[in-house]
Amino acid sequence: MKTIYRMKFSKTGRAKYISHLDLMRCFQRCIRRAELPIAYSEGFHPHMLIVFAAALSLGFESECEIIEIQLREEIPFDEVKNRMNAILPEGIEILRCYAPQHKMGQMGYAEYKVTLPSDDSMELNKSWKEFMSQEKILVEKKTKRGFREIDLKEQTEFLSAEEQADGLVLFLRLPAGSTVNVNPSLLIETFEKNSAISFGFPKYCRQKLFSSEKTEFF
Repeated sequence: MKTIYRMKFSKTGRAKYISHLDLMRCFQRCIRRAELPIAYSEGFHPHMLIVFAAALSLGFESECEIIEIQLREEIPFDEVKNRMNAILPEGIEILRCYAPQHKMGQMGYAEYKVTLPSDDSMELNKSWKEFMSQEKILVEKKTKRGFREIDLKEQTEFLSAEEQADGLVLFLRLPAGSTVNVNPSLLIETFEKNSAISFGFPKYCRQKLFSSEKTEFF
């Protein structure tokens, strides 16, 4: 009898430079060291039954990453969380362990906090508002089938902006499903090309995941 455990974890600080492939290997090693009774697939090349909700871009921080594992026996959720946190490297922390409420395929959106370093956040905010006031923001996006044109204005839900002493902080909601997925860096790179106001290297943090119906993803 296999039991499904879903874990929400953060990936911050130096851990943001761990690639998705290395993150998978990291969790595999930690699961072994935590001595969790992980379930394996059947066949000639069995592998751990582990699934990540969505790959995070290298250099992005996150407060809402999700991994799902299957165990061969039931263990209390808090015990799984504590065992993993005792092993995981600095910058990666299990925030919650629970029974899944949504199927992985039901994830549809993600909210991001994007910080644009600047000495003049007021002017940068004006430039951002002008950029987002366009009827369309057309760009070429690379897909598995080649390049296609998409409208970033249509895909972006601009939630709010905060002018701070050291820069402008944007809060955005973008598609993050298996069919439509938009990286916020594409939007910011397009803005930078169209803005007369320069800014420093952007900082990205994924803060929340949502279902295709825009309810929080659990």
